[in-house]
Amino acid sequence: MQFLTIACGVIAVLLTFNLFFSLLYLVSRSAGTGFYHWATHEDLEILVLLSFPFFGLTQYVASRCYDRFNWFKARGLLVLFSVLLILLDLGFFISFIYFSEST
Repeated sequence: MQFLTIACGVIAVLLTFNLFFSLLYLVSRSAGTGFYHWATHEDLEILVLLSFPFFGLTQYVASRCYDRFNWFKARGLLVLFSVLLILLDLGFFISFIYFSEST
């Protein structure tokens, strides 16, 4: 049970980071890519690998949306992605609380 508690907690925290990063992408594409390049220093591949759980999912979705669609559709898809992240985040936080209280 402790493994499930830790796993749900870690996933919930990582989803929260991705949620905040997706909200930054909603404000501006250049702000999102600028922050990602600042956080990973694109020259250092190890930082890209280490920061992947924190920013990788949102970076992938946002870059695909902005490359494929115009800014209006891309932001609409990012809003849907953010809602999905909120729902998943709530589910994992509720699971974390349930598993931590049951042990």
